[in-house]
Amino acid sequence: MNELKLKIARIVLSVTSPDKSIEFKVNDNYLPFIADGQPDAALQVHYGSLPKLKLEEEIFNSGTIWSLHRSKGKYVIKIHSRMAVLNSDFRSGNIYIEPSSPLFDHSYPLDYPLDEVLMINWLSRGLGIMMHACGVSHNGRGIIFAGTSGAGKSTVADIWKTRISRLKSHSMEPSKNTILLSDDRIIIRKIDGRFFVFGTPWHGDSKVCSPEDAPLDKIFFLQQARENKVKKIDVIKAVSRLIVCSFPPFWDKKGMEFTLNYCTELAQRIPCYELEFVPDKRVLDLVRSI
Repeated sequence: MNELKLKIARIVLSVTSPDKSIEFKVNDNYLPFIADGQPDAALQVHYGSLPKLKLEEEIFNSGTIWSLHRSKGKYVIKIHSRMAVLNSDFRSGNIYIEPSSPLFDHSYPLDYPLDEVLMINWLSRGLGIMMHACGVSHNGRGIIFAGTSGAGKSTVADIWKTRISRLKSHSMEPSKNTILLSDDRIIIRKIDGRFFVFGTPWHGDSKVCSPEDAPLDKIFFLQQARENKVKKIDVIKAVSRLIVCSFPPFWDKKGMEFTLNYCTELAQRIPCYELEFVPDKRVLDLVRSI
């Protein structure tokens, strides 16, 4: 495909190349997100030497993988043998991939972490937030199980997967009413005044990813324990937990203000709980009872 279009959380991204002979390759986790539609962001990919730009200011450095710079009114993202030169809204620009890159074979040009960095910037401009979380659509209700690395997101996803498989093996209808959206990265957006949780292609150990979405009903913050307990938390604590589990744009003051305000509204409108859990199927009975 000379033009690759992905639709993630109702945001359509178009990637093209001036070389019409190029066909982009994508990994299986991106295939469900390939879509048509008017693009919200459009990027062009070039294979060859990286442009020699004068980088005026380093805005952010992840330490090992990527860095963000300013150059002549544009933003520049450097990732080893790749460079993205973007307009100020991050919605258009050029990606350069040099021959030493493993992506020079026309593999997915936005491979980690570029597509996630772009998404964080788009969302922080009034569209929503991305979180470290497992997301589930159950009976038409969106449930989020949030936590940092090791909290149990993939464990919870595996418990849901086991339940769905068991119901399917018995030809039981409830299995069709549960969709796993992601085991590691979800997006929250407000559509027509209502919060929705969206799956993303960026999975964790359970390799769960879905383009589906659901109206957000509850948020659980995970902690593995010796017994199952759930406790509703107040708005102040919920905001703090949401920020910790989100991907704030530390390099962007306005984006940070938006993220904080967004998390505050989210905590005010969506019930948030601390969930201590034992990693077995009993935790789902507790969650479904609330």
